[in-house]
Amino acid sequence: MSLATPRDLFLHELSDTISAEHIVLTMLGELQHETSNADVKAALKHHESETKQQIKNLDKVFKQLGEKPEETTCHAAEGLKEEHDALKEEDPSPLVLELGNLAGAAKTEHYEIASYTALVQMAKDLGESDVVALLKENLDQEKEMAKTVESLAKQVGKDAKAEMKELEQAES
Repeated sequence: MSLATPRDLFLHELSDTISAEHIVLTMLGELQHETSNADVKAALKHHESETKQQIKNLDKVFKQLGEKPEETTCHAAEGLKEEHDALKEEDPSPLVLELGNLAGAAKTEHYEIASYTALVQMAKDLGESDVVALLKENLDQEKEMAKTVESLAKQVGKDAKAEMKELEQAES
């Protein structure tokens, strides 16, 4: 696809974002299997259903624009997935995997926030006001999940700190 106009770029970025959401959807299932923390599992399950809705919202955006997504792969989301795979290859303890997965989830949410922020602005700039609400809905969900991940990471970090302190005391 040639990117000659701002609309071309908007459609390209929409396609990239729908690709990212499909990659994230796959990862959410994998992360749910890797966690033993009930709160983390619940948050991932909830965001999985949100992500499915976000994909539907993006499909609606394309339909309202009278366009179809281009075949593309989001290289950023693929890179985040590769980081996760590389972490698992290091054979981390369950706690280290949990902490690493939460860090990766935070990176992913911030990438998605940046993507949707840009898409909302492009839609406004192009006068595509009918799709702004759908994109803003996705953006708001990503912002909320970023807060949730941050909160969960703090809690798991506190648990890790307490566990390390107990190990140190047991060794002394």
